Amino acid sequence: MYQVMIIDDEMIVRDGIKCLIDWEDYNFEVCAEGYDGKDGLKKVLEYSPDLVLVDVKMPGMSGIELIREAKKAGFEGKFIILTGYSDFEFAKSAVSLGVRAYLLKPIDEDELLENVKELLAELDAKKHLDDYYTLSELKARQQVLSHLLLHTSDREALKREIKLYGMDFKYNSFCAAILKDRESSEENGISQDKIDLMLWDMEHVDKVIMDDKLVLICKGLSYEEVKKQLLISNEKVKKRFTEGFFIAVGHSVTYWQDLHFSYESAKLLSEYQFSFKEMEAVGIETLKASGITEDKEFPELLLNFIEIGDMGALKEAIKEKEELYRGRLIKEWDIKVQITQCISYLHHILEKKYDKYREQFKDEYQKYADRMKKAESLSVLLNNLYNFCDEISKVICVVASENVIKRMIAYMEKNYGQDLKLESIAKLFNYNSAYLGKIFKKEIGENFNNVLDAIRIKNAKRLLQETDLKVYQISEQVGYSNIDYFYSKFKKYVGISPKEFKRTEE
Repeated sequence: MYQVMIIDDEMIVRDGIKCLIDWEDYNFEVCAEGYDGKDGLKKVLEYSPDLVLVDVKMPGMSGIELIREAKKAGFEGKFIILTGYSDFEFAKSAVSLGVRAYLLKPIDEDELLENVKELLAELDAKKHLDDYYTLSELKARQQVLSHLLLHTSDREALKREIKLYGMDFKYNSFCAAILKDRESSEENGISQDKIDLMLWDMEHVDKVIMDDKLVLICKGLSYEEVKKQLLISNEKVKKRFTEGFFIAVGHSVTYWQDLHFSYESAKLLSEYQFSFKEMEAVGIETLKASGITEDKEFPELLLNFIEIGDMGALKEAIKEKEELYRGRLIKEWDIKVQITQCISYLHHILEKKYDKYREQFKDEYQKYADRMKKAESLSVLLNNLYNFCDEISKVICVVASENVIKRMIAYMEKNYGQDLKLESIAKLFNYNSAYLGKIFKKEIGENFNNVLDAIRIKNAKRLLQETDLKVYQISEQVGYSNIDYFYSKFKKYVGISPKEFKRTEE
């Protein structure tokens, strides 16, 4: 309902206008009355009505002065002037101030009603337009959040949309949480009252409904803090509604661009609500408590085989994993958690490390993740894992027709910052280290360590030129843990010290 205010120094006039038409029939209510100009101005700014009926001549401040001061203060409502004087100067001033109408006393009911109806139509049209744009922007924001969680838009496009809609992502910690209403169904959806109560005390949270789930993007808090707050809120929900939410919290990430990893983690947990039926909230620590820990060595081993293109060794590693799962009677759900974590790790590393992967394989990751979740047997699951790795290897590794030495060089170029040894690389390639060392020197003309040093010093020079990193930081990044050893190697290959080199490049 819209608000109307009547300002006149005569009470009988104010009462007459209130009764002249049935204001409620035209969606108006009288919110206040002003008994003179100063009192009227104060109440206009306090109540901010949609329409003000104001007398021209009043003690202390005229109606024209009141309108002028209200406009200066930012008031945007409409005015209708009431006066007993047909004065051209008053009319001229009123027009200059954008007054809607100039009505002579005694007020004609039909004339007032005609103006009220016209104003009502304008206010309704504006409200519908405002509602349309508000709803459109809300839908657009929801779409941005969905793209962010599902990783379906490139980062530059997301940055532009986040800036366009003024969305706040200037935090150093993010995590996604998925809430399932234990009482809701596809027909009735999630209760808005439950959502409002759940989020009442939580700050810096964006929400989006995806399928039948409420997804939260929590900013500025670790997943442990988010989980704690959600559990407290869930207690309030249960007291009021009997049943609360089932909560799955993804791991923390430092950058908003990585939120889809946290969402994938929360989504995986939420899909196993049956296994956690008696629990209110699950997170990474739940997996660890149940003995389901992330197997770090296995995905790193697969990554090495993928990068050097040794799919025979990769197949053997997967075969050994299959025998381990069967021999230890690992449950289906535990296996799927580990393998999903494995491909998530591979995807995360390769996306950052290889342009070719981002360009050619970004859409395939989710397909394989879904296949693995739906796999009906261990063999099918691990076969999907092998195919996932094989497809990646075809995209990023040195082509199979090139010899093993060139594949070694490619591997060294990508991993020079690690503690590389000929023995460890020989093991990856299934070669005897002494034999591999001989054929490496014969093919390249230099031994393994000299080539590795050359690669490291080349990248050290690049970092000295392109970054503001300290020398000791660059030494560590290119694989030298001993700063003195780095200095001696740099001087041997470049002829001057790292600091001297940096100065010459400035």
